[in-house]
Amino acid sequence: MTSPKKRKQHSDVRQRSSSRISEPRLGILNLSLDTAATGLIAALSVLISLTILLGEQAGVRVRVNIPEDGIVAPYHAITFTFSEPFNPGFASELISIDPVHEGYLEWMDTYNMRFVPIRPFEQGVSYTLKFEKGEVETKGREIKKQLTWQFKVREPLVAYLQADQTTSSIWAVDLNGNPPKRLTDETLKVISFNAAHIGEFIVFTAANEQGGIDLWRISREGSDAFLLLDCRLDRCTTPAISPDGLRIAYSREAAGPSPELPFGSPRIWVLDLQSRQNNPVYADQQILGYNPSWAPNSNKLASYDGLSDQIRVLDLSENTQTIFSSNTGGPVTWSPDSKMILFTTVEQAQGGPRTQVKLADLSINQSQALIGARDDRDYSYYSLAWSPFRNQVVLSYHGGADPLLQTLWLFDPATLEGIVIADQEGYAYNSPHWNPWGTALVFQQFKLRSTYNPEIGLWKPGFEEPLTLAQGILPQWLP
Repeated sequence: MTSPKKRKQHSDVRQRSSSRISEPRLGILNLSLDTAATGLIAALSVLISLTILLGEQAGVRVRVNIPEDGIVAPYHAITFTFSEPFNPGFASELISIDPVHEGYLEWMDTYNMRFVPIRPFEQGVSYTLKFEKGEVETKGREIKKQLTWQFKVREPLVAYLQADQTTSSIWAVDLNGNPPKRLTDETLKVISFNAAHIGEFIVFTAANEQGGIDLWRISREGSDAFLLLDCRLDRCTTPAISPDGLRIAYSREAAGPSPELPFGSPRIWVLDLQSRQNNPVYADQQILGYNPSWAPNSNKLASYDGLSDQIRVLDLSENTQTIFSSNTGGPVTWSPDSKMILFTTVEQAQGGPRTQVKLADLSINQSQALIGARDDRDYSYYSLAWSPFRNQVVLSYHGGADPLLQTLWLFDPATLEGIVIADQEGYAYNSPHWNPWGTALVFQQFKLRSTYNPEIGLWKPGFEEPLTLAQGILPQWLP
């Protein structure tokens, strides 16, 4: 064991030893830090200079939201993302699409701009998007080399409802003969749905455990449904997605004060998908509404008020209303320019009631009978669909002696000249829908006086009779 005296001597030596080396070490340490700091600053200066030099050589970089496979939706908005702040006027001069396509450039923020197509990109066409080299900013920052991207439009799908006694699901089928694909899970019993104009998603309704009806959303690919709006005890039905994909109009029936009391009358509500605001369209609770329908420009909304037998058209941008009398509650169809609508109503004539198709001009708040005013019998006109880009309308009517038969007629509303496109013996046709290009129709068809087996029919110019795509009801395009 070391004695206390020896430990003290050892401690003194250690202290003296530390004292002798402490000053040289501190001096060396200070010198090393100064040298390192100077070297670090020099290295950073070189690195910054090199970064600036490389940045100057590389120029402004641009990315676009075109998938690697180059397959896009018909109304795909092409977003340009710049690596630096840019001048929209300078940049727009450098962008081109070959072949030329109708659309507009929209400045989004400091780093983003997008091209929004007014018409859908054409099927079967290979597009080349170019960004020429040149200045994109007032201080001379520029794109150093020409950039190009290739893209084409994907094949559209047809979504429809398939139901039996226990299940009701949304399915999708292509036009190439491939097997249909289920989009919604069997656990969800779908009541109605609407496919987005842009083709990226579907909104559908399904009953909840409280006895109400909710709004759900599912992607184009399916199997990822999620609750969009919990309506609790209320019934939210007949969803309609605005063509720009930003809002959903729907009918809402408030639950009664107690389960024994009936639901309230339907009123139109609008859910904003960006802000999540959800409000009734009309503050006046006496204004009812069902089966909403958006204008192609997404600024006008039509709905049917069954209490007053009126079609109400609300201009959301100007907050003005236009009202037309109708007692059928039938669907409304819009002209491509959003300035007119077609709808049906029943008028009393000398020979009895006659269904008429009326054309309403929203700019002058007037309507006139287009079809049916002089009919010798009632043709029960109902389903209407105006082509998105052509002056053509499809109309369903009872064409034969059998009052259950329904025929589809394609006509020009300006001349009333047209052709019958679906009239197979013993069949009824309704619920027609145009594809985004106005080149094909899908509709519901079923054979009367046989086992109820509804089908999805397809018609294109040149078809002698419809082509059956699948078994189901309420078809819509999923472009």
